[in-house]
Amino acid sequence: MTIGLWAAESLTTPEQLYPDLDAILKKAVSQSPNMLKRALDLEMAENNRINARAGLLPNVSASASYFKSNDKLSYDYDNPALNTSNSFTVTKTPYAVSVSQPLYHWGALKNNARIGDIQQSIAQGQYREGYRVLAQSLRAEYLRLIVAKLSAVRARYNLNIASDTARQDEERLAKKVISEADIFPVRINLERAKIGAERTEFDLQYAVRSFARLAGLGNEFTENSIPDSIPELSSNASGLNHLLSGFLAQNDPVSTEAATLRMQIQVENLNYRINKTRLLPKLGFSAGLSQDEQNNIYGSGIKYNVASQYAGISVYWNLFDGFSAKAAASSSLARRRQLESDYRQLTERLAMDAQNQVKQIGFAEREMSITNQLLNSVEGSLRTKKEEFSRGVRSEAEVNQAQLNLYDGQINAYNARRAYLLSIGDFMGTVLDDPVLANLSDK
Repeated sequence: MTIGLWAAESLTTPEQLYPDLDAILKKAVSQSPNMLKRALDLEMAENNRINARAGLLPNVSASASYFKSNDKLSYDYDNPALNTSNSFTVTKTPYAVSVSQPLYHWGALKNNARIGDIQQSIAQGQYREGYRVLAQSLRAEYLRLIVAKLSAVRARYNLNIASDTARQDEERLAKKVISEADIFPVRINLERAKIGAERTEFDLQYAVRSFARLAGLGNEFTENSIPDSIPELSSNASGLNHLLSGFLAQNDPVSTEAATLRMQIQVENLNYRINKTRLLPKLGFSAGLSQDEQNNIYGSGIKYNVASQYAGISVYWNLFDGFSAKAAASSSLARRRQLESDYRQLTERLAMDAQNQVKQIGFAEREMSITNQLLNSVEGSLRTKKEEFSRGVRSEAEVNQAQLNLYDGQINAYNARRAYLLSIGDFMGTVLDDPVLANLSDK
């Protein structure tokens, strides 16, 4: 059973809120250093598949040579006076061409080729999973940048307040209105505000560079590319429950981890079949053409050629290998049982993980609702204080504090919304219904 992609698309993802992030995720397929490295894994897997299939194809070889030699022919008799010797130069240009084709290896060669296909499929699954993990990391960092940008705005605003307060108190100190003891905490507060502003600015710039490097964007991504806010989000409990029920109803989970284990079990089954044939006779076909040149035995300089054309069937039978084949077969069976045990545990864990993640999404949604209410409260408080300030009822310091409270409320609300969005992404990663994988449709 498979889960429809529409169910995942009914859930809110960060790239649905931010088209620029969607474009970044698409570019990351071909620009991110992580994906460039994984693309090389795919290339190696394809070459390994070709290498595994090579055993089914004919093998063609050819050789040719050109050489000269100095030969000496001697005749020894009982009468030394009759002994003779003759030296001569021999020039040879022998060549050979041969073709061989396996005929019957009890399915071992086909099974080996099938292993190559399966391992390529494993690499493709790992490539997709690698991109999903990268996309989730980019989502998390993009949302964190929004919070970091707002934190930098708050720090700068707080520094302005501290600077104005310090300037006013320094003027009062100069007029002897306040003492050195009164100005001391003001100066400390200003210094702390400077440190806070510089630190948040540094953290923001570092996060921007890290995000650009992770996505492979170079210098095209800057602080100006970061959105100013994370909008309010609506929940979709029905979509979550549909995904969860569909996932739990599957006999074989569609997650990459589970699919990889299933394919590894297939590989061990094929390895077992291959090892069972190691002591069986194998048939092969071979054909070829060869030619050599010889001088006659008397060294008279007369040459003759020996040309051979042949074709036939050969049998190779390894009768005893020191119980190596039996040990290899037993090892494959043990490995298969181990993988089957791992698979049973994995399916149980994935079911628990999916249920736990849905529960965590519920917690994140409730926390998000609370921070939204608090944000509405501080927004109302700021409006009220500004109105009262315009009437002279409130001081500027109270308005500034209300503004700082608003920044804090926004930061808390954005963090809660970020946590909710990321928990949605983690859940979709477990059930393997993340819409971001559509970016790999051509892979």
